[in-house]
Amino acid sequence: MPNFTEDTICALATALGGAVAVLRLSGPKSRAIANCLWHGRKLLSKSDPRKLQLGVLSDLQGTVIDASCLAVYMPGPNSYTGEDVVELQLHGGALSAKLALEAVMSAGARHADAGEFTRRAFLNGKMDLTQAEAVSELVSAESRSAVALANKQLSGALGNAINGFYDELSFLLSEIESHLDFPEEELDWMPLEELAARLAKCHDAIVELAATRKEGEVLRDGVSLVIAGAPNVGKSSLLNRLLGRDRAIVSPIPGTTRDTVEAELSIRGIPVHLVDTAGAHDATDLVEQTGIQRAKDAAKDADVVLWLTDATRPDDSPWPDWPRRGELVQAANKCDLATPPAGMLGISATTGAGIPQLEEALEKAILGKTGGIGGGIAVSARHGILLDQAGTALSECQMLIRAQSWELAAVPVRQAISALGAVTGRSVDPDVLDTIFHRFCIGK
Repeated sequence: MPNFTEDTICALATALGGAVAVLRLSGPKSRAIANCLWHGRKLLSKSDPRKLQLGVLSDLQGTVIDASCLAVYMPGPNSYTGEDVVELQLHGGALSAKLALEAVMSAGARHADAGEFTRRAFLNGKMDLTQAEAVSELVSAESRSAVALANKQLSGALGNAINGFYDELSFLLSEIESHLDFPEEELDWMPLEELAARLAKCHDAIVELAATRKEGEVLRDGVSLVIAGAPNVGKSSLLNRLLGRDRAIVSPIPGTTRDTVEAELSIRGIPVHLVDTAGAHDATDLVEQTGIQRAKDAAKDADVVLWLTDATRPDDSPWPDWPRRGELVQAANKCDLATPPAGMLGISATTGAGIPQLEEALEKAILGKTGGIGGGIAVSARHGILLDQAGTALSECQMLIRAQSWELAAVPVRQAISALGAVTGRSVDPDVLDTIFHRFCIGK
């Protein structure tokens, strides 16, 4: 792939209408275009790099767009994209930002495609593909855990791990191929047991990393959690308690909630789409029947169903065994008024008792038996598929190594190396790059 481009791109790096608008240029003509439009005490080309300068931003006809505009020049390769970069920081407002963008384009810049700044950073070797993807994930993160995960990946943790596998397998492949190139020579070959052990160790580590896919998907995309149960067990009160505010109407009158009530929150750093549902019972009213059916539908599609009962009436509302694809967590509410049944998690939506234990149970149900992310690395679905391919190839290779079928063993090792290279971008199809970077916002 080329490490430079001939054209200069531009885009707003901030949303329209904010207090400040940041206009970004990248490419060989960035500084020349800025010199045509921005005028300070001295030309930007003669100013200190990476230092903000105050000046006036005008269009090519000399009409002032912003009389107090900051500009900074960052020469390549020591910039985000690896190219010459200029950022113009002007007063916000939709019109002034649009006028500035039009002026820059009139001076010779092209409007950037989605994710093109980060794509250029990748093509120019400023970051690998996992770090480029982390930029998009950081922008779209909706929880602290998602932010931490994106920053860990952006720092190179995932890329370094993958590169370690890549380099190890490349070395082992050279050892395997040496048996093909010099079959009759008495070379100092690695003992067969050591070769097999190193391949097995690499295989196990790749499989372990691929298994973090579920945690990664949960922290990036969130999960759906449905609160279900009989009327008046405290579902809406629990929703309000978890949210920390009054979102649902709470009333002692049965059937107050007749439709789903939805909200977004974070439970132990996990983004959760929370759904409160109508009370489940044998209803005769058509509206209530519709609400109960919606509760069943929501529970069927949820990642986790929280079935709530009343500790003062422990036998009145057992789990009705509705169809579901997700995990089931059961809890007894109103434990401030009665002792919950033996073995049942007791909570009080009124006092908050048992809520930390409930959140722990929900976290375990969401993340499964793993209970969390080891080392702060969790792969995405794309990474997981490629790691699965590498793991499968290495499984085949280990059997062939033991049989000393060197020519056949080399093939799956090459396949594993290729799959790992596709994770970091060392070997990746351009169409895959298009798919990845088109998910970015324009200014990135």
